[in-house]
Amino acid sequence: MNLYKERRSRKLQPIIETDTINHMIKNYMVGKTFFVKNSFPAIAVKIIKFDPKKGVTVESDSELTEQAIIYKVFNKYMEASCSVENTAEPNRYLLSVKAFNIALSTREHERFAVTQEKVTINNIRAARNTINASLFNIPTSVKVHFSQYEQQLRHLADEVAVKVFDKSDDKLELVRKSGKVLWLEDTQEVMSYVPENTEAFIDYREHLATEIGTVMDEYRRAKIKSEMLVPIIYIGHDGNSIPIGYIHLRSQSKLFDINVVLEIKALAFEMIDKIRESNTVLINKRQEIANISRGGLQLKIADSELKKTLVHQKGISFDVIFKLQQPITVRAEIIYTADMPTEDLVIGVEITGSSSRGGELERFAKSIVNLNSMP
Repeated sequence: MNLYKERRSRKLQPIIETDTINHMIKNYMVGKTFFVKNSFPAIAVKIIKFDPKKGVTVESDSELTEQAIIYKVFNKYMEASCSVENTAEPNRYLLSVKAFNIALSTREHERFAVTQEKVTINNIRAARNTINASLFNIPTSVKVHFSQYEQQLRHLADEVAVKVFDKSDDKLELVRKSGKVLWLEDTQEVMSYVPENTEAFIDYREHLATEIGTVMDEYRRAKIKSEMLVPIIYIGHDGNSIPIGYIHLRSQSKLFDINVVLEIKALAFEMIDKIRESNTVLINKRQEIANISRGGLQLKIADSELKKTLVHQKGISFDVIFKLQQPITVRAEIIYTADMPTEDLVIGVEITGSSSRGGELERFAKSIVNLNSMP
């Protein structure tokens, strides 16, 4: 059995009642072929017969251990937790099913096996250094960009900081968790604490409640007329957002109007683009696709450089190239990895988004529908 790592656990409903288990065996197992969970390539287990008193007789070319979980995907994923009672004869085993687990959701998209002649991937983009939401591992290159932009913004306010989030500060945590801007145009005006657009800005008055008067007094004593905190949100190659830092401006002499806020937000986007560009490794080597659906792909990675790079990634982006068509750039989260006997690395990915070009995912879905009609 080869190394298989599933990164996202399925949400499963357990079934442990004996009568229900026997019903499931009779109606969903007998005569079907299941597979041993976490085996790659898949180890087939054919269900031969069922005797409520003796157990389930199965056939498999691979040896089954004392405990085994076997699965099959119908409309929903289903797995059976089994004990191997004994070996009836060569390649045959007698199993006792202890429980079933059934996925709460159905499989959304049909999968299609494909050949390299019909569709491949290329231009694989991955993170040079890992950036995650824990904030414990922020690459030095990111901090360099923060320092450069801090110097660039010095002329805009009396106090300027561009830093990694500090989870010990309640105000910073409010910005980090919400992903919204905290903007107080006039710290001594109550209505400055209530934004018109609560989708983009924090309603600070609601958060402070009865403490708003105390906070306004603190600003007055510190001689702070205006303040803003703008989150710096990194978009990974899997399309997920990670708040990694903030731009903090405080003024004792002028008020920050909406134009200043929009300027800082634009600079935050510009900074993220530069960080992502410097933190991206692009590998231009075509790789095979084992199967594909509208929701994801199973990739077969043969290149040694790619294998070393991708096995540690959370997400990647790449170009999907259907025969005689322009490449389609997609973002994807890695769901599982597995080593094959051929030393290839198999990666299962779920599509989370596409490039900014319009209609990419629609074209991707249409291309999958037309796979069978491709020359």
